[in-house]
Amino acid sequence: MSQYLSISCLPFPTFIEGGYATFNIGDQHPNRDDLQYFILMVMVKGTLFIAEDGENYTVPAGQVFVLRPNHHHYSWQPIKERTEYYWLHFYVSGEWCQQSSPVPLKPAIVVPTLHYYTPSTTLYLAKQSAISNQKQLMPTIQQIFEESQQATNYGFWRSQQLFIDVLQAVQYTSAKETRLAELAARVQQYLRTNYQEKITNEELSRTFHFHPNYISRALKQTTGLTPDEFVKQYRMEEAKRQLLNTTLPIAAIAERIGFQNIYYFSTSFKKQIGVSPSVYRTNKRK
Repeated sequence: MSQYLSISCLPFPTFIEGGYATFNIGDQHPNRDDLQYFILMVMVKGTLFIAEDGENYTVPAGQVFVLRPNHHHYSWQPIKERTEYYWLHFYVSGEWCQQSSPVPLKPAIVVPTLHYYTPSTTLYLAKQSAISNQKQLMPTIQQIFEESQQATNYGFWRSQQLFIDVLQAVQYTSAKETRLAELAARVQQYLRTNYQEKITNEELSRTFHFHPNYISRALKQTTGLTPDEFVKQYRMEEAKRQLLNTTLPIAAIAERIGFQNIYYFSTSFKKQIGVSPSVYRTNKRK
């Protein structure tokens, strides 16, 4: 059964180190269970026989394979021919999981909706997959090692940028996930444009020609919020912006962002922000 790793990408995965491994006939992969990093392996030559927590894998040249951090990795069979592969260790501080299908994950940090246009914050990697673009991938990996050896800050940042290119090249994207991301981006734009209005599930369904549950799932996958939650958060962020950047009375701001009742606005603002609108304006201006 195919397995997929889902990794929350806010913050981004961080490249730690990498190298080029060579094994001769009879050699075996190290036996370990305490490595705290993911290992991205890009097979160049031969075949690797590696196990993870009792599951045996045969990984031939031309494939990418990913090992999880803090899991038991070892050879289940000695190497039968000279085998070579690139390995890249990377660390993530957010959520991740391995399952039989990709799983959308929330970012590890709060992302404002006011200027938020990223369609998805979850990286999907197939546990084992064929390399579809070797001509692009291999030179990028080689360049990572060259840049990471530079004794300058530039080398560090450049290797991080190149590593993101590698992840983008090997990421798994299904047609279904692409459709959801595209729909979510359209829904986000619609909600931002019409946030002052009362937006119902029926209106979203008529506008986008999908069932409300499907629309909600698409948005929740990319932002972690339902349409109603997205609008509420967007309104509060717009309220904060207007409290700080205008001299409008609080009642006028409440009306401009879609609240007909100033008391309901003040209660909602205090519940989400922690202080009343007037206290927020006073404290921030000080």
